[in-house]
Amino acid sequence: MKICVATILSIALLLGNSVKLRASVTGPVPSDGDGPASQVCQQCCQGPAAIPGIPGMPGPVGTMGPYGQPGLKGDAGQQGEIGPIGPTGELGAPGNTGSKGNDGLGLPGKIGPRGPPGFVGGTGETGVKGQKGEPGETPDDSNQRVAFTVVRTSNSDTSSSHDTRLPFQQAETLMPGTSFDLETGTFTCSVPGTYVFTFSVLKYGNSGYLNLHLVKNDYKVITTYGETGQRGQLSGSAVLVLHRGDTVYLTMYGRAYSSSTYHYSSFSGFLLFSE
Repeated sequence: MKICVATILSIALLLGNSVKLRASVTGPVPSDGDGPASQVCQQCCQGPAAIPGIPGMPGPVGTMGPYGQPGLKGDAGQQGEIGPIGPTGELGAPGNTGSKGNDGLGLPGKIGPRGPPGFVGGTGETGVKGQKGEPGETPDDSNQRVAFTVVRTSNSDTSSSHDTRLPFQQAETLMPGTSFDLETGTFTCSVPGTYVFTFSVLKYGNSGYLNLHLVKNDYKVITTYGETGQRGQLSGSAVLVLHRGDTVYLTMYGRAYSSSTYHYSSFSGFLLFSE
């Protein structure tokens, strides 16, 4: 914009000078002196200036010059050296000792291989094996009834072992098919099924304490206890599933009391239902 204004002003100055030049060339020649000619020349030369002509159009834009050459690449800086390793820090204080864990239960080991069969005893000649017998008939136990109640009639019995069986002297109830040994106080199952057993034994008052156990096949199912210096009944009951040949009995540790007149000690059992 500034270039265009300067161009226009230059053209206007040139046109004005051209008009003055033309006036001076084409006008009358001034005369020497103070005559009319000189006055006319002065009036002619000092007339009003002509209107400037229309400025010309600006010239076309010149072509762009060539690009300059790229500058040289600077040199790369060198990598600094690795600093020395710092000193090792001090060891921290040891932590508190944790509490001991619970003892774990290990899994059962694998079953070992079966050993070889043992040698047959004896040095005599081997007999001829007999023929296999015919299978026997399975007894029908569905209609059998098994029940018993036995009592003690002796005054007292004393035992210093927990495995001493309590004997009985009299059977109040003994159903057919019921197997009971009074001398050892042992019931033997002949009809598999579910049974109910109850017992009640009088503890002798001045005989220390008394323990009673209801036992199935050497396993103490129930245990009762009587304090020293106290007289009272020790009783219990249990429902047991028995197989053919299982035994049930009472064992004692201490002193049990009874009477021939009053049956303070008794043992009962019955089949609830068969298998």
